[in-house]
Amino acid sequence: MTDAAPIKGYGKYGWAILFVFWALHLVLSARDFLPNLQDLCLACASGAQTPIQAVTSMTWSQLVSSNPKLASFLASTLVDDGISGIGLAVFGMVVSLTGYRKGEKWAWYISWSMPIGILAAQLNVYALTGSIMVIYLAAAFTIVSLLALLLPYRQFFPKKPLR
Repeated sequence: MTDAAPIKGYGKYGWAILFVFWALHLVLSARDFLPNLQDLCLACASGAQTPIQAVTSMTWSQLVSSNPKLASFLASTLVDDGISGIGLAVFGMVVSLTGYRKGEKWAWYISWSMPIGILAAQLNVYALTGSIMVIYLAAAFTIVSLLALLLPYRQFFPKKPLR
């Protein structure tokens, strides 16, 4: 591997921004281990439906009492999603702490999964709930994660010296 260019200015904090976003992803993924929290929509505007309500027309507690088998299946699916989300978050945190912090190109490319994942997930929630708040959050988080990728760009891709 070639040595990375020295980090200048705000670019030296790109890895920290990504690390914090991955840590937030870890916390939000852990929520899937408690299906009864699905009645809370952190990104929904007041009065908007949660994804569970949008799909079933019921709150989680209503679903559990009216159709326990479906609720059990959804709960196991949520736990699977939580396991995957936590695994991805830990991977992202390790990448941002190691390769990204050192300026290794492979880590920069892998770190694009953050803004792409944010957009995909939030657009999916918007499609289910119709909450415009989700779009605002998606825009804010995507912009900040793009800054984390673009501010240290020259660290990963230094200008070639003229001959």
